[in-house]
Order: sequence, then C-alpha cells, then structure tokens
Amino acid sequence: MAVRQPRRAVIERAWREIGPGVEVLSADDGGPLSRTVKRIIDPLVLRLRANTRYSAPFVPPDVAAEMRDAILGQADTLRATASWFDLLKRERRRLRITTGNAQELYFPPCYELAVTRGAPGAQDRATAESLLRDIHSDRDRTAVEVLNRHLDDGDVVAALSEQLARSWRDVRAGDEITGPFLAGLSTVLGRAVGHNATVARQRVWSALIADPTPHNLGAAVRRPERVAPWSIVELGLSSVQPQRRPVITGGDGDRPLDRSVADRVRATLRRALARDELPDVPLLCAEEVDRACAPWGLLGEDRQATVIAGIEVGVDLAPLDECAQARHDLSRQIQARLRKEAYVLHARRYLADGGPVHPRQQLVVDELAAFCRPYLSRLWARLHGRDVWQEPCSDIDDVRELLEGISRSVSLDHRQRIKSMLEARDLR
Repeated sequence: MAVRQPRRAVIERAWREIGPGVEVLSADDGGPLSRTVKRIIDPLVLRLRANTRYSAPFVPPDVAAEMRDAILGQADTLRATASWFDLLKRERRRLRITTGNAQELYFPPCYELAVTRGAPGAQDRATAESLLRDIHSDRDRTAVEVLNRHLDDGDVVAALSEQLARSWRDVRAGDEITGPFLAGLSTVLGRAVGHNATVARQRVWSALIADPTPHNLGAAVRRPERVAPWSIVELGLSSVQPQRRPVITGGDGDRPLDRSVADRVRATLRRALARDELPDVPLLCAEEVDRACAPWGLLGEDRQATVIAGIEVGVDLAPLDECAQARHDLSRQIQARLRKEAYVLHARRYLADGGPVHPRQQLVVDELAAFCRPYLSRLWARLHGRDVWQEPCSDIDDVRELLEGISRSVSLDHRQRIKSMLEARDLR
C-alpha cells in the first residue's frame, strides 16, 4: 500500500529544496513560516480551492509529487516574492508605519508583484511606497462598521454564498474507524506519573492531531443518519440535527454551529485586542466562510481534535449528580472541584428539599444539570479565536489546561450571576 504523507511535511521538504533567497519567508529551521503557507503557498501556489486534493491532512505519493512540482516550479517567483517583502519592510520602517501585521498584509501583494514584475530593482522603491500607502490608507479601526458596509453589497454576499456552497460540498467524511482515536483520548485525558508517561502522553496527542477521526466526525454530524457517538443538539453545539449549512448573514440560531458567517466575523472583531493584526475585512470574511464550512467550524486539525477531547470531558461533567462517574482522570478532577463549589452544594440541597428556586437561579441550575452545553459552547468560542489567530493546540499540557480553565470560566460566570441576583434582591 502507498504510504500517505503529512501535507505539511511535503510542503516543508519542497520549500527547503528551493534553497537560498527565501529566508525572509522562512522560519529558523528553514521551513516556511506558518503565514507563508497560509497567505502564499496554500491560496496562491497550490491554489487549494481549485486543487482540493492538495488540502487533505495526509496525501498519497502521487499528490505529494504534484505538490512538490508546483512549489519548485515557482521557485523564482517565490524568491522574487521574498525580495519584494524585504523591500516593503524597509519602506515600512522608513515611512514609520507601525499598524498591521506585515506578513499578513504584504505577503499576497508581494507575490502578485513577483508574478507580474519579477524581482524588484532599484527603481521600484516608489512602487513599494505607493503600495504601502494604498494598503494602509483604508485601515479603519471601527472594523465592525466596515464589515456591515462590506456585507451590504449584494454582489459580495452572492460571491461569498457561492464560495460557501463549494466549501460545504468539499467536506466529506472518510470511512476510517474511530475506535483507536477515542481510545487514545483515554491516555491524553488520563494521569501521567513521571517524565516517561508525560512524554508518552504528548506522543499520543501528536498522533491524534494527525488522525482523520475529528474531521470525519465533524463531517458525519451533517448526515441525516446519526453516525457520530453524540448528538450535537444534546451537546449544545447546534439547535438542530443534522447540522445545517451556515448562511452568510441572518440565521436564527445562537449555538456555535448555527451562527452565520457575519456573526462569526463580528465576534472576532469584537474580541480582538490587536485588530490591526487581522487581515482586512474582505479577506477575513472569505477565510471565515471556509472556517464555517470546515468540520466543527474550525480549520486547524489540532483544534478539531481538541473539540473531541472537550466533548469527552464535557459529557462526563454532572455537578448535581453525586452518583455520576467520570471516565477520565481529567474529568474526575474537574468534577470534584465543581461539586465543592458552594453554589453547587446549595443548588443540590434546594433540589433535594424540593423548595422553590428563584427564576434567575433556575437558569444556573438548568446549566448545571446539562453542564456540557455551556462548557462546550465556551470551549468552542475559545478554539474559534485560536483558529483565527492560528494559535496551536499541539501541546497536550496546554490543551489540558485549556479544558480545565473552561470549567472554571463557566463556574465563575455562574457565581457572578447568583451574586448579581442576590445584590438585586438586597437593593429591593
């Protein structure tokens, strides 16, 4: 059988074969920067939207050979792209421009200049200055209003809708078995005593990230027949089963997988502390279309795997049920801490006594009774942010800390709601 190769490894090998001239687009180890892959190689060299066979996490040898030829075939263009980027960075410093991420903003225009004009010469300084002034002249910090204006254009919405239809069709579930992946989760969510066990746990997580199961399960929840081991409605990730295709604007759901592309972009803009480092709104919308259509609404394989790990933890959590047994060590730790919370003990006593519960407290009790819903909703929002900013979930200790932190965040929200209710009652 032909052994499939990780697409990232194929790209890195081909990139290193280019040799000198692309250092400003490369990481310290000689491979391409993450943004080089995201902004140049994937969309412009490999053209993933037209060549969907290049987008699989693992590719067969013949596809790997095609990808290598496509990258090496543009070696001169990529060297010219690097030269243009170097020139734009020098002009950026001269013009004292500090807003925006240079790689995010300049990589595609540099590639376009490399294709149309070749490598820059001494006379091209004026071209670089003009391009920089063009890029930065319309960077409006009130980006939510820019988004609203952008989506008021019917042609824009039509183009995004067409892209969405294509991207949604491109996601298909494979027929690989899910058992090994779910079995591996018991290792990464279990105890690790000693250095060797910790290293082994990280090794297992690295293998799970590369496994097709998260992708397949995320695609399977779109089928009419129930294939996945959970219901996305019961998990609180969607209001309907199977998952519906997202829309560009409008929509009638507030669950993570129900949200429109516009709502997802709006949330990104409102959460962003460094908004200038985001791509411009048109590109942000185009990227979000692909993200909304990806399994679990996330592009990164490591973030998709983290969703499944979060589901495994979330369905274990039952703070109000003293008899509920968690299957994983991490779930047991979180469960024990939740059950010791004063407001949880108070809620259990109230329910045992059968006394009246204040309507606002009832909301908290309802969330405690189905704790995985607020837990997974908050986890998804955090992972969506990581996906937008390309923050990895490759370190298992970081992932475990994230899964624990989400439970504390939900618990803190519950305590704050009860505190506000008591303060309102005291004021009366």
